[in-house]
Amino acid sequence: MLNLFFNIKNACIFNNFIFILLIFTLNLVLVIKFVLYYNPQITKARKYFNIYYIYYIYKSNISFNSGLSMLVGISETIRMLFFKISSIFLFNCFIFSAYFILNYSLYNIKYISLKLLKLKSKNYSMLTPKKSKDIIFNQWLAGLIDGDGCFQLSKKGYASLEIVMEIRDQHCLYLIKQRFGGSIKLRSGVNWLRYRLHHKKGILDIINAINGEIRNPIRLIQFNKICEKYNIALIQPVYLTYYNGWFSGFFDSDGSVYLNLLSSQILITASQKNKFLLDMLVELYGGNVYIQKESFKWIVFRKAEINNLLNYFNLCPSRSAKHKRLKSINRYFELRELKAHLSSDNSILGKAWKKFLFKWSKFEK
Repeated sequence: MLNLFFNIKNACIFNNFIFILLIFTLNLVLVIKFVLYYNPQITKARKYFNIYYIYYIYKSNISFNSGLSMLVGISETIRMLFFKISSIFLFNCFIFSAYFILNYSLYNIKYISLKLLKLKSKNYSMLTPKKSKDIIFNQWLAGLIDGDGCFQLSKKGYASLEIVMEIRDQHCLYLIKQRFGGSIKLRSGVNWLRYRLHHKKGILDIINAINGEIRNPIRLIQFNKICEKYNIALIQPVYLTYYNGWFSGFFDSDGSVYLNLLSSQILITASQKNKFLLDMLVELYGGNVYIQKESFKWIVFRKAEINNLLNYFNLCPSRSAKHKRLKSINRYFELRELKAHLSSDNSILGKAWKKFLFKWSKFEK
């Protein structure tokens, strides 16, 4: 802030240097003119008419018959001189000050406004960075692989990637196939689909897309083996930021959205055996991590934190069937504020609540 102030001040002084010089010159000329032309006489000087008096008259450019009174007392003349000089000086100082303050204020407002706009734009871009769709997709893919994926290197040296998801989330797998190739097959006897990629070009494209975004320690070890096979340097993941698309992919693999009917409360959760991944979510998105029998569970239930997550998913969307429930959360909050969950079944609000619950049950969690 101090640097900003001094920059403004220096700029104003530089831009107004000519004006300052002109005002100073005008003041000097007016004061000199007044002293030389209007210099009043001191009556006592007539009693000591000598060479010094003649020299004083000569320097002051005053004639004996100039019309000025020679009977004026010394105190009155000094007051008159002081009043005239002070009036000229103060008047010009007022003009200068008014101009300088006005100019400074306008420049200050303009400069500060531009800075604030840039700062606001900068802060906004820090919170909601303008990323290309490819970057967000690649980060989403890394999160999905950290949850439901697996890199494999066979004994013969063949590299492959597998991702297993429920049939309801087939849209996610077809998006990946569209970009990198591979195959999607139904696993026998279960309601799951398996995506598999094993040709070299597709594997290399996957490596270039997600290198530096894999965060699951187990998956990172698997990914490193694939990188070593193709002599590609492994990029260590940087600290996860709020608007990184990784979380949306991780949520599509290990996340869920629940509605507790007993408390009429929304819960957004994610389960993992690795607590490290869930601790990152607590730091960025709030919530708490709880221990289950064989894993850990991250749970968010506060309204402010849920709204925060909904803002995140607007930029980094969920691509699984869970996005339907995410889209319905705002409707839930509207009905809850109207206390529709407490209304009788035959009332308008009660019917609206039952209709909402019916749709919610049809959405996949």
